Amino acid sequence: MVLLAAAGGVASADVAAQTEAVDSVVTAESWALVKVPVACMRSAKGHSSELASQAVMGTPVQLKQNDGDWWLAVTPEGYEGWIIDNSLARKTAEEMSRWRGAKRWVVTSLDVAYIEKWPGAGRVRCRVSDVVNGSIVEGVAVPGMEYIKAVLPDGREGYISTSAVTPVEEWASQPFDSGRILDLAYSMEGSPYLWGGTSTKSADCSGFSKIAYYNNGIIIRRDAGQQAKTGCRIEPADTASLKAGDLLFFGNPETRRVTHVAIYDTDGMYVHSSGRVKRNSINPRSQSYLTTPYLWAVNISGCIGTDGITQAAQHPWYFNK
Repeated sequence: MVLLAAAGGVASADVAAQTEAVDSVVTAESWALVKVPVACMRSAKGHSSELASQAVMGTPVQLKQNDGDWWLAVTPEGYEGWIIDNSLARKTAEEMSRWRGAKRWVVTSLDVAYIEKWPGAGRVRCRVSDVVNGSIVEGVAVPGMEYIKAVLPDGREGYISTSAVTPVEEWASQPFDSGRILDLAYSMEGSPYLWGGTSTKSADCSGFSKIAYYNNGIIIRRDAGQQAKTGCRIEPADTASLKAGDLLFFGNPETRRVTHVAIYDTDGMYVHSSGRVKRNSINPRSQSYLTTPYLWAVNISGCIGTDGITQAAQHPWYFNK
């Protein structure tokens, strides 16, 4: 069982108690796909509960418990939270198997894209839905046109430009590319920090690193404290070993508790979500230096396939294995 944790990596006792009580109700039939651009996952049922995480359209989730209008759901990286029913399209095991084998597309546009009622409509009153980076829709290419006729998880249909999407197989099996990770990160520069945010609309620090890696078809853990325990560790004195795309962790040097994560670029510079998405440096001589203690880094590129780092092509929730 995976316990829900806060963005800094601290487990929630309330959710832990709830999940202990519902493990026995998990069945192979309890599936859903997120049907809205960004679904909110909360630490307890109710809109007033803390925002713990998010999941974008087309994300497969396993449902563990129903309580009125709310479902305790698990995301592909093993994170748990409560999602309201009207954000989900529930599926049987057979429907999920069909979805895993269907022609699907992943939104890889760095900007918000739109599903429209007909190709190239370009008018706000013709929109079916917006979709963010990482969203998954079914669909087929329109002959002679640069559009996909898309089917959303709840059956709504519309059209999206082929320039905004990538076939799911290609996205899920792409080689490690720090450029793609950093492109996503820099595309959000200036975006406000949102505790629990895990989409290109707004993100917290670990949600930011998670979606940047997801753009490269790599699924990493949700929280900074969880991410810090994965990959190949690099000690802070060994700055020469840092590579673009490595994750940098910050926090309390005495307790070693991780409270923040950033994505390394080059020459000591990194990009992160802290107040807003911005650039800073681990070099004390730099004008961009921040005083938050740098604890260590982890390299993800050489550790794909190890615990907590999964190529989407190898995840059984995305493809029939």
